[in-house]
Parts: sequence; structure tokens; C-alpha cells
Amino acid sequence: MIKRSLEFARQLIFESLRDGDIAIDGTAGNGNDTLLLAKGVGEKGKVYAFDIQQEALDNTYKLLVNNKLERRVVLIKESHDCLKQYLGNLKAKAIMFNFGYLPGGNHEIITKLESTIPAIEQGLEILQKNGIMSLMLYPGHYGGKWETDGVITLAKNLNPRHYTVLHYNLINLQNFPPQLLLIQKKI
Repeated sequence: MIKRSLEFARQLIFESLRDGDIAIDGTAGNGNDTLLLAKGVGEKGKVYAFDIQQEALDNTYKLLVNNKLERRVVLIKESHDCLKQYLGNLKAKAIMFNFGYLPGGNHEIITKLESTIPAIEQGLEILQKNGIMSLMLYPGHYGGKWETDGVITLAKNLNPRHYTVLHYNLINLQNFPPQLLLIQKKI
């Protein structure tokens, strides 16, 4: 069965994780991806979840507490382009980005290409060999098309000896459906 982009990304990311892994949610939002990562890294693993909005971090924390997984996650109120500042030399098995705006929040606060590109570049450095990065793109909102085009351009130019890139796009949907990029690091 063909899955929607976000569902497909979550399945692949979750299946790649093992107990003790490190994972990153570059855009915590309402916490759904953070929760998935926390389940996947097991009791010995750790998730680092970033967001610039306190509302997003509060939503994420509540979801984690309700699922008794808050101890597996470090919540960081910071832009996703500060990954290396917080992770240093740690290597991540999985990194998830869900760009755009906080569902149910202020739609004027959006991710922007000028921070998104450095976040992806830092994420690629942090990603361990055979690690996977998912990038959910939403071209339908103000600023979204520009961000989507910029991210796709970056992904197209990644060295194929170092990365495998998949562009998952349901092309018969109307109104600029979300697009998914998956990047696996080979070396």
C-alpha cells in the first residue's frame, strides 16, 4: 500500500533505530516525531529535540510525559541550525526535520531557508554511516515553495558516493502536497 509522505518517513526512521542510538528531531513541533524517536532509541538511547517556540516544546514535553518517555529526550529551545553547538562530536542514527509551521500554532512563524540549509548541512555531518535523515517539505504555505526548492537543490547536489537521496512525492494530489526527501549517509 502506498503511504502518505510523513507516514512513510516515520516507518523508515523507526525501523532504522535500535536501543542505545542517538536521534535528533530538528523541529519538535507538537512532539509526534520526538515521541517516535524516543520509542525507537530505547532505554539506553537519547533524542535531542529542537524548536524555537516554547509552545512547541511544551506540547512535546506533555506528549512525552503522557507516554512516560521524557527521560529519553533533551528538549532544546533553539533554532535547528544550532545542532552542532549542542551535539558536539556525537553521531546520530536518525535525524528528522518537519519544516513549515507549528500545526495549531502561529502560522507566521515558519522555518526559513537561511536556517534550514545550515541545519541540514550540520545534520549531514552529525549523521553516522548508514544513518537516515528525513526532510518533510511543505511547498503550499507562504515561503514553503522557496524553502522546498532550496532543499531539493541541496539534495540533488550531494555527492552520490557519500549519500543516497530519495524524493518521495505524491504527484496526483492537489494544492501543493507535502514532499519527502530521505537521505542515507553511505560513508
